[in-house]
Formats: sequence, structure tokens, C-alpha cells
Amino acid sequence: MNALRNKVQLIGRLGQDPEIRTLENGKKVAHFNLATNESYKNGEGTRIEETTWHTIVAWNGLADLSSRFLSKGKEVCIEGRISYRTYTDKNGNQRNVTEIVASDLVMLGSGSRTKELIGDEPGDELADGTAGPEEMAAATGATAPRGNVKGRGR
Repeated sequence: MNALRNKVQLIGRLGQDPEIRTLENGKKVAHFNLATNESYKNGEGTRIEETTWHTIVAWNGLADLSSRFLSKGKEVCIEGRISYRTYTDKNGNQRNVTEIVASDLVMLGSGSRTKELIGDEPGDELADGTAGPEEMAAATGATAPRGNVKGRGR
């Protein structure tokens, strides 16, 4: 039962390119926003579309993957945990922040678009000349994916 506590899964599209920073201790962190959409019919039968924005934080290996393979508009599935924190800004105001700390991500896509992103064969380079699935797997210690790009953080 412990594995089910504070676990969230989101499927959405990036609202911006990931912002990557390297901290003083050498750890990497990526921040980006993810939009999830929901639609329903209200009491009058009108279709209502709602978009919810989520702040995503990815560390180390996932931060590397995010910087190399994610960009604004890409559809991804993020798994992680909800984190609440409070800080005091420069003006002395207390701010509350809610973030999703990613532990896993899967790039989504269909048909030839996914193949274009990750290559058809192990070792293929991506359309933009970056590494393919085997190189990604080596960077994260995972096995090379077939289909969608998947990685683990921390």
C-alpha cells in the first residue's frame, strides 16, 4: 500500500521548453509546465474545455532527458509525487508552491512521428542529430526502449 501514497500520473503537453540548471553540488534540475485538458458537458449540454497547468520538476537523469528530448508542445506522461513548499520572496512575502516531482516520464506520440523522434532501430540518431534510444538508456542505466522514450529520475 505504501507504493500508492502520494503518487500522481499526468498526460499533457509542455507549455515551454524545459529550463535546466546545474546546482553547486553538481546535481541537475529541470523545470517546465505541463498542461492537462479535460472536457465535460455542463447542465445546459454545452461542452466545456478546461486546461490545468502543473509545474514539473525533474532531477539528474530525468533533467538530462528533459533537456535533450522535450520541447514546447510535446506530449508526455509524467509520473511523480506532489510536493508542497513555502518560501519567503525578496519582498518578505510568504509564497506557497505546489510542484510535481517527476520520477518517470514517457514521451507520447503516434505512428511515424514517434519513429521520427526516437529512430527506427537501436542506435539511430534523432531527427535533430541527438542520441537515439540506446544512448538514452546508457545515460539512465535502463534498457533501450522500443516505441516511446522512457526514463527514470533521481
